[in-house]
Amino acid sequence: MKKSTTGLLLGSALVIGLSGCATDFQRGGQASGGATTASSGNAWYQQPVVCGIAGGLVGGGIGYATSGSSDEESGAAIGAVAGSAIGALLCADRTPPPEPVAEPEPMPEPEPAPVTEFEPVTLDSEVTFAFDSDEIRPGAHQTLDQVATTLRENPNLRVRIEGHTDSVGSAQYNEGLSQRRADSVRDFLASRGIAENRMTTRGFGEERPIATNETDEGRAQNRRVEILNWD
Repeated sequence: MKKSTTGLLLGSALVIGLSGCATDFQRGGQASGGATTASSGNAWYQQPVVCGIAGGLVGGGIGYATSGSSDEESGAAIGAVAGSAIGALLCADRTPPPEPVAEPEPMPEPEPAPVTEFEPVTLDSEVTFAFDSDEIRPGAHQTLDQVATTLRENPNLRVRIEGHTDSVGSAQYNEGLSQRRADSVRDFLASRGIAENRMTTRGFGEERPIATNETDEGRAQNRRVEILNWD
């Protein structure tokens, strides 16, 4: 057999053999954990030293076998170049790239807690107070107890307590009477455990009528105490 033919067969056998070993070891490494180096994480057959030796053997064999007796040195040089390329192929990392990891969906913003508002309560002064008096009658206790329960269950609520009168009597007197009645309602709620700093009072007297003061029915509507939401 000719020298060139022998070199080619030898080189081909080395390439096929090393490639087969690389494939087998790569599969084995993937299946059972494989032998890897601590420095690079690659299998032993993919280390630069191993690949350089393998590439040199293959390239040198091809270069020597295909050269004549007069140009063995140049053939070896050519083989070294070929060996470098072959070594690079043997060292090529055939590990598939990792699957992209989807970014987690952002958590939805929590919905703000609904703001509770106090439903206005109107106390009829004819039921709540005796004539020209600021003392609360027992008939109004049930309504005021319900107001106190609402305030206890909603500690964020604050209320305005406003007193009103009809136009009978002087404006100054009516303003003082409406203020005293508003204060009486505040004191009643405080006796039921509602903090006074959650309540404010004001007497408007005859300033804010909701009906005419020309009739008994209208004046009765104007004599009232209102409990409203205090923003």
